[in-house]
Amino acid sequence: MKRFLLLLLALAPAALRADPLSEGHMTGKLPEYHVADAAAPVVTEANLVERELFWPYQTALTKPWESLGRGSLGVLIRVESARAARIDFGRDGLREVPISATDLVERSNAVRLGKVEKVAPNFLLAIGPRLLDSRTPLVKAFDFKEAATHRVFLCVFADPWRKEFEAIATALERLRDRPDVLTILFPQSHRPDSQVSGQLRAMKWTPPFVYAHLSEPYTHSLLHAGTPLPAILLQTGDGRVLYEGRFGSDVVAKLDAALRAPLASGE
Repeated sequence: MKRFLLLLLALAPAALRADPLSEGHMTGKLPEYHVADAAAPVVTEANLVERELFWPYQTALTKPWESLGRGSLGVLIRVESARAARIDFGRDGLREVPISATDLVERSNAVRLGKVEKVAPNFLLAIGPRLLDSRTPLVKAFDFKEAATHRVFLCVFADPWRKEFEAIATALERLRDRPDVLTILFPQSHRPDSQVSGQLRAMKWTPPFVYAHLSEPYTHSLLHAGTPLPAILLQTGDGRVLYEGRFGSDVVAKLDAALRAPLASGE
């Protein structure tokens, strides 16, 4: 299983291409994860947004699009709508591509039927090996199995040394008791990992955080262009967006509303 994971990530572009054993340590085996369900309704373009359980990790173009040729392979960041998907093509850039120009539907049905193995939710698979644990002075990898126990991920894009960060930490601390939500910091400070970890402990708010040198490319991949910082992104383990926006005093109420909506549970 680990060899399969390393092969998969080795094929991925941009920040997703990093080796998890060099960027962090995959502690133990991957948790068991089974999504194949041949009895489930067929995935179509119309229902693809809601069927993130079957989203493939990668997708390829089935026809030329812009400067990319047929067969170009990229990592699926998320399905944006019934018409478009956000795909990272590595050196060819991050693109929003018409679903009709990809094999997303075909690959999703292959996952549904068990013809293609899906070893973990897509976002978790990409980000899990690249998280650091800020709870102890020793800078170490955040345990993948612990991350995998969560269903929803709250991504925070902020600089821990800016004045507004204390308000962010105070507001989001209220989510600590939600076992389904894991808060992840994407530090915007360009400081060493050890300093980020120390700053979080000093503030007594210790979510896992992404390696400093990967924070910028991940921020670019996950947030829509022009999103003002500090920003919040609430999403499922496969990357389906539940809430996205700039941090504000009303953000906790908005997050609570998003988590209560059927969208958060895939119903």
